[in-house]
Amino acid sequence: MPTSPAFGGFQTGVLLLLVSSLFLLISFHRGVSKLGHGTIVDQNLEWTVGPKYESLPELPDTKLNHNYSASLLKRDATADYETSLCTGAQMWAKIQAAFDDSSRVSLQTLPSTALENGWTPNTLHIALDAPWREYIDHELGPGKVPPADQAPFIEHTQNLDFTNKQGGHREALSKTGLEAARYRTYYMPTISAVVIKNMRSPATVVKEIFHQSGQRKPPSNALISNVYTPPLSRWSDVTWTVYRSLATGDGKMLQFIGHDQVNNAVSARVMVYIIRKHQPQGNPNARPSLPFPGFEFGIETPEGQALLGTPNGMGTAWLLHDWGTELGRRSLKVRIWIEGRDKLMMAFNMVPV
Repeated sequence: MPTSPAFGGFQTGVLLLLVSSLFLLISFHRGVSKLGHGTIVDQNLEWTVGPKYESLPELPDTKLNHNYSASLLKRDATADYETSLCTGAQMWAKIQAAFDDSSRVSLQTLPSTALENGWTPNTLHIALDAPWREYIDHELGPGKVPPADQAPFIEHTQNLDFTNKQGGHREALSKTGLEAARYRTYYMPTISAVVIKNMRSPATVVKEIFHQSGQRKPPSNALISNVYTPPLSRWSDVTWTVYRSLATGDGKMLQFIGHDQVNNAVSARVMVYIIRKHQPQGNPNARPSLPFPGFEFGIETPEGQALLGTPNGMGTAWLLHDWGTELGRRSLKVRIWIEGRDKLMMAFNMVPV
């Protein structure tokens, strides 16, 4: 018996509703992204992430924590690698152009100390980790690791005020009104080295707060710079300013920059992509292993440029670009390795030319 048009339309509607429900159920299980902190499910991959908005290229951040076994073993990082390679190559060209600009001067307009810009220093009595002692021995020879009093571990904290700001974003952006940016670094001017343990820039904090407050669109760079962050805010500027103030007497020009336990999601994926490229394994999902000394790449190689173009590497890139007049012309070597089971390590050697 023929079906009436109305009943046929009802059947079709029910069928579409069932199909849509099934699709949503599958998507929730396999590929629906959630905003905010917690788990983001990306196709067949679960990885833990902080804010949706990653830091600006020139403001590397390690807030985007990853679940090592999931995000690095199952996610295809080809796009991350290619993007970082393009960014790194372009940035290295900018650095070279800056070196060649004889009329260029250093950024002398910046205030002379981090303290003058609201950064509160706190020296922590924590010894340099064994992996970095091994790295220093490898680069400079045995017995070069400085004593604790010549390798201060300094935490610089900046409380950002999110209350009573202009532009339509007020107390709702932060429950407390204050959020802390933080850089934690070992400073070793007697051997030309710094080792970074934490990089949470003011710009990253601003983006986190905007995201947590339900803002669908990340704030503009202009708003970050003009309203929420101090003049001296980028990791490269704060680190260079502090290092320069410590490098008196026996202090030497900065050369080595170490990144301890890289956990920025993009940086980590690029590192593992490169490790797998040079260390193919039968099982593509196997956990990679690369003990020290790992792999070293010159800046003339695609791998070296890709590592420079990661969020972590861009801190070194901007330091060279902005402070090249004082640092002098440099080349770059990048070393990566895996400490223990899953600690990704990255070190830049800014070789004087």
